[in-house]
Amino acid sequence: MEIRQLKTLVNILDFGGFAAAGDALGLTQSAISLQIKALEAEFGEVLFDRSKRPPLPTAKAIALAQKSREILRLCNDLGEMSKEQLSGSLQLGAHASVQRTLVPVALKQLLSEHPNLFVSVTTGLSDELSRSVYRGVLDAAIVSEPTKLPTGMSWNPFASEELVVIAQKKAKGKTAIEVLENNPYIRFKRTSWLGELINTEIKDLGIKVKTAVETDHIGSIWEMVSCGLGVAIVPSNIVEHEIKGAVGGKKKITNSLSIQSPHENLRPRNIRTFTLGTNPMRLTTGLIERTADPKAHLIAALYGALQD
Repeated sequence: MEIRQLKTLVNILDFGGFAAAGDALGLTQSAISLQIKALEAEFGEVLFDRSKRPPLPTAKAIALAQKSREILRLCNDLGEMSKEQLSGSLQLGAHASVQRTLVPVALKQLLSEHPNLFVSVTTGLSDELSRSVYRGVLDAAIVSEPTKLPTGMSWNPFASEELVVIAQKKAKGKTAIEVLENNPYIRFKRTSWLGELINTEIKDLGIKVKTAVETDHIGSIWEMVSCGLGVAIVPSNIVEHEIKGAVGGKKKITNSLSIQSPHENLRPRNIRTFTLGTNPMRLTTGLIERTADPKAHLIAALYGALQD
């Protein structure tokens, strides 16, 4: 059981449903459901009657929410009282789309508050990083939303962003679907979690693409699109980071981290972006860890920095 899960439960009861709680917390409904399922597994009881729409809380859920409010108040008081600096080392994994955006700013904040910490960062695909956390090679990893959590693991979301279509200005088509169907398609590795999410969106919209290149490096996709090799679907923060990087500007994403991007000042600004459908699919990013980890206090501090 985790504090974040209790907070989610309280928000569901306060706001009247999973979707409303997700809006209040900045999370997708599936992320909310994942946390509630973890609580139900912990207690061995169903907390919501899902035969109703919206799902109704059981008596157990109402009682647990009441106790959770007391716990959350105590945690808040302890957080205000605690000024202790942390020390030690943290082996962190991060998928590529956040390593150049969220990670630097979060680590700057974390290490400014706890200068005796040492953090080693490894880049990889979300599924690979999650396996490394499970095996104990990494202490925690910043990954996209998993389809299934292994026993003994928890995933706590902190940011959400749309998936968008990117194309060079000379690419054929005036809409997202026209662009995808009339130009070579650059595909993110289809067996990765992000690749599966994108593939699901393409199939749901009935879009037919002709794959020219497949890569597991999200940054190289921008380069390929920029030089006219094809079109692609990517997380929106990649677009914002690259465009702002061309002018040394700042950007803001869902969790309100302000990102300074002084790199690649000569990058050509020749990219068009398109919203994918009327209700675009979102990529939710969170921190995955083992539920019983001796470095839980360090991971909690990192999670706090990622949320700020």
